[in-house]
Amino acid sequence: METFLPYFTGKFSLRWQDILDVVLLSLVFYRILILIRGTRTIPMLIGFVALLGLYLVSLMMNLEATQLLLDNLGQSLVLVLVVLFQADIRNALEQIGVFTLFREGLNKKKDVVDSILQACLVMSQKSIGALIVLEQEVGLKNYSDRGTKINAAVSESLLLSVFHPSSPLHDGAVVISNKGDLLAAQCILPVSMNSRLSSSLGTRHRAAIGLTEETDAAVLIVSEERKEISLSYRGHLIRGKNQDIRKSLLEVLEGKIPPAIQKKEIKETSSKKSNVKAEKKSQTNEVEVASKNTTLK
Repeated sequence: METFLPYFTGKFSLRWQDILDVVLLSLVFYRILILIRGTRTIPMLIGFVALLGLYLVSLMMNLEATQLLLDNLGQSLVLVLVVLFQADIRNALEQIGVFTLFREGLNKKKDVVDSILQACLVMSQKSIGALIVLEQEVGLKNYSDRGTKINAAVSESLLLSVFHPSSPLHDGAVVISNKGDLLAAQCILPVSMNSRLSSSLGTRHRAAIGLTEETDAAVLIVSEERKEISLSYRGHLIRGKNQDIRKSLLEVLEGKIPPAIQKKEIKETSSKKSNVKAEKKSQTNEVEVASKNTTLK
């Protein structure tokens, strides 16, 4: 507490080192938030913040048993964090100082996107299914390492060769790095367990949504049954004309959120708020009924 006394008493001086310290920490925390955005790390962090809040309450109210329990938990907290967030920590270390090449030049970005979409168009016409993952800030080494390494420049002919039904690499997804290289094929993606997804969606679409729920990657899906191209981002699916998919994909690679996904997220947030209000109202009604029954007795 003595360290913070000068701040409360007003007897402190602000040095240029202090400003630099605040700026550096702000950049670090901002980078961490960018890396974990859209992943399942957020609920875990909320849980740790809740435990920290409980610990502060126990200190203020002198709850000795709670303090003892949380102190013992805190001693192994570093180990727990490393075990729970090992994949996220590895991705963060890999991404330090890395900037996506897709943002370096507009022309190069458009060329890569056009090559990918042209391959998708040909595959959709020939009823060939495909999953194409475009890496962004969050590294996808966990998934590319489990596939078959290719490490080649992206081209229409390469993608058509990989996903041709006669190719031994056609099953699974391909991962394209943020440098524009095709890292690996036959990559297995996590399937989304979201119960609100349409029952008409197959494993390929659910796998694309599952990855975009956990990372900031963009995933193109070519449906062999519907002969259509879709884009998955932030756990949502965009369907439409090829021009719309191209525009949305370019917006994603520029770090923007496509309007179609913004509308879905707003609608989803409103739906959640409505459900919470309905639950609270239902609970209130149940309490009132129980209170009336008790009074009658």
